Amino acid sequence: MNLFYSKFALNNLVKNKRFILPYIFSAIFTIASFYILTSLSLGKNLDKLPQGISATKQVLSLGVIVIAIFSAIFLFYTYSFLIKRRVREFGLYSVLGMTKKQIARILILETIFIAVITLVFGLAFGLLFDKLMLLVLLKLFTAGVSFGFVITPIAVFLTILLFGGIFFLLLIYTVIKISRLKIVALLKEENNGEREPKARFILAILGLGLTGYGYYLAQTIQNPIKAITMFFIAVLAVIFGTYLIFMAVSITVLKLMKNNKTFYYKPKNFISVSGLLYRMKRNAVGLANICILSTMVLVTMGTTSALYAGSEEAYNTRFPRDIIVNGYRSTEGKLTEIEKNVKKATQDAGVEAKDLVSYNMLNVVGRLNGTEISYETGNVGSLDKLRTVVVIELKDYNKVSKEQKTLNTGETLLFIDKKGKYEANEITVQGVNLKIKEKLTDFPGALGTAAANAFDTYYVVVKDNTDVKKIESALKKKLNMSDEEGEVYNYVGFNISDKTKEAKVIENFKQLEKEGNINIEGKAENETNFKGFYASFLFIGVFISMIFVVSQVVIMYYKQISEGYEDKDKFGIMRKVGLTDRQIKQSIRSQVLMIFFAPLAIATLHTVVAYPFIEKILKLFLATDNNVFLIALAVTIAVFGVFYLIVYLITSRIYYRIIKE
Repeated sequence: MNLFYSKFALNNLVKNKRFILPYIFSAIFTIASFYILTSLSLGKNLDKLPQGISATKQVLSLGVIVIAIFSAIFLFYTYSFLIKRRVREFGLYSVLGMTKKQIARILILETIFIAVITLVFGLAFGLLFDKLMLLVLLKLFTAGVSFGFVITPIAVFLTILLFGGIFFLLLIYTVIKISRLKIVALLKEENNGEREPKARFILAILGLGLTGYGYYLAQTIQNPIKAITMFFIAVLAVIFGTYLIFMAVSITVLKLMKNNKTFYYKPKNFISVSGLLYRMKRNAVGLANICILSTMVLVTMGTTSALYAGSEEAYNTRFPRDIIVNGYRSTEGKLTEIEKNVKKATQDAGVEAKDLVSYNMLNVVGRLNGTEISYETGNVGSLDKLRTVVVIELKDYNKVSKEQKTLNTGETLLFIDKKGKYEANEITVQGVNLKIKEKLTDFPGALGTAAANAFDTYYVVVKDNTDVKKIESALKKKLNMSDEEGEVYNYVGFNISDKTKEAKVIENFKQLEKEGNINIEGKAENETNFKGFYASFLFIGVFISMIFVVSQVVIMYYKQISEGYEDKDKFGIMRKVGLTDRQIKQSIRSQVLMIFFAPLAIATLHTVVAYPFIEKILKLFLATDNNVFLIALAVTIAVFGVFYLIVYLITSRIYYRIIKE
């Protein structure tokens, strides 16, 4: 008897291969992708790289979580479609004498067969392409390291655990679904949605309101920190708004068009509006899913490709000189000692120090309240109000900039990095009020570490040490420090004539400088780790985008098949009422085109509106060239649009083939 059910289940899979195979292929791809990312993030291959690429593994781990969540949602959504498409088949089984228990048993066996097939082939392809993806990742950040074939046991275990759990939940879903259906419902469920949909004005207004709110946030938020905190709120608002646009707004608009008798009672408009009303009711959720997936692809690929394209500029911003020395909580006199040690270290290495920049500074991280910035202990409140202030003397600024600026006591030159703006004409730092004489457009000695900060950096140039001491004294009082303790920061940055001797210069300097509060870092020694971080974002972006695209193609394929079977009978009815085949095809083609490309149009609009939002977030990753992001986004939209058109042409052929059967 068990053999009978097994054969019956296998025959069902073969008989329904038009529906089952896309599901199996997409599940295999998803499982393989999850294994590969898990293997890279938890395996030991990347640990063998110079400096470990720890940031890369953190980004990969984030990708694993995203794929795990999306896989569960996608597999459940497509599986529910498969069950819905077969309810008539289950109804016939009931008429032929099968009980619900027997039908559920067959479906459970089908699900088990699908689970085994997809897990075996998914893991097989994951193991096969794991090495290839590792080499691609290494190529992205120019790390010429090669490893042998390695299986990551923890990745295999987590893959089986996750997808085994998903398929187990699908088994439970199947049993519950069958147990709740009645025989009459089984035979009629496919046609339950044939009543004309009603206009839902409240939901339509809510959908437009949510989408508008998300758009408003994208256009009005100026601070990158606040952009991150509000990003998920805006995303959720637009996602829910998108669902309501397809479910309520579209139907409400079509109903208003129908109520316009002059417009509606024209043959072309009558057929199109009526057809679109029913299509939107049947496909609203699917179209919203396609729209959201399209938006995810456009944003993910546009953002990560822009990050990678701008990684060289970001690298040079973070490391403006070949070698950088920082003295923390030091003294003013220490700067001269550091400069002497730099000269000795370079001479001993046989190289020359060039383009040397050096100055003392006072570094304050505080909260901006109006025009006042002050250090605060404990809760600093909203993160978007935090600022980094670098206070330097005018003589040091003139030395670095090779200019001859002048200041009076109580005046300042102010430079703010590209993350933010400051409109006031005065600024108060730790209780010391300064009038802004000039707002600078450039600061040649800008700190690479400050550029990498999440907060805006204010470079405050004061006349002399008097103003510096006032701010330092107030800061020490706030920190309960004695006057003898140092709060000055030293900065020395320089290039060397022979880049290959960077490590030797750093080694020589460390031999000369024994104090623990002096840090030296080289540009070349950080290149692999820094660029690898950006490369990992591109890698994850491509990986996740591919999963989104595969999922989208499967949903579009199922939608076209569903449309084909729904329209097959209506095709004959329209012929009987006197419409020619040409009129019918034109009507259906216009409806299908509108339905099919509406998600792409709205997704493109979502992406374009989100540009200011994303542009501010990218600044936190030192991606300050907006042109790079614009080009990346434009290319992504164009390429995806062509791909979308190709998918339409392929799936529409399947649609018309079903209609003609």
